[in-house]
Amino acid sequence: MSRRSLLTGFFLVVAVLGQGAMALSRSSDGSVTVFAHAFAGLRIEGKSSRVSVDQDAATLTFRVPIAPIETGIELRDRHMRDALEAERFPNAVLRIARSGLTYPGPHRLAEGTASGELTLHGLTRPVSVKYRAEMGTGGSTKVRGTLQIDMRDFEIRYPSYLGVTVAPEVEVEVEVELAVDAA
Repeated sequence: MSRRSLLTGFFLVVAVLGQGAMALSRSSDGSVTVFAHAFAGLRIEGKSSRVSVDQDAATLTFRVPIAPIETGIELRDRHMRDALEAERFPNAVLRIARSGLTYPGPHRLAEGTASGELTLHGLTRPVSVKYRAEMGTGGSTKVRGTLQIDMRDFEIRYPSYLGVTVAPEVEVEVEVELAVDAA
């Protein structure tokens, strides 16, 4: 799987957990990392610890605010927020049907690929999310998911500054620890 990506379309992703009738809630641990590549092998990495998870009986919804994603360079962060129109479209939202997930059990890892819908830059597109979930101690489940998007699918102009252009493909990695509450 290619790691070509761009730092401006990133986000969200992945879902998993909670057996059929379990209620999930996000704990304090979560992160989003976006990987982008530019000319001459330059790799750009954006990070945020802001991820929220909501649910209903049929769907898990992951929400990542765009503005807090940081690359470590203020000017690049501003260009990213401008390209994504963060004021107009403040969140990336991933919805995944619970029925399409495999759930972990005690001492049993769950891995798979789930279909979902990503809303980014005001547009909703189907995405495929690879995920891995593992039950931890104390009723929590650690979930890691990755997805690849192409900024052109979301009508995002990929950045170019001083001759350095970022590739339109972006890889997004999300890690979340979820508390599982019996429903």
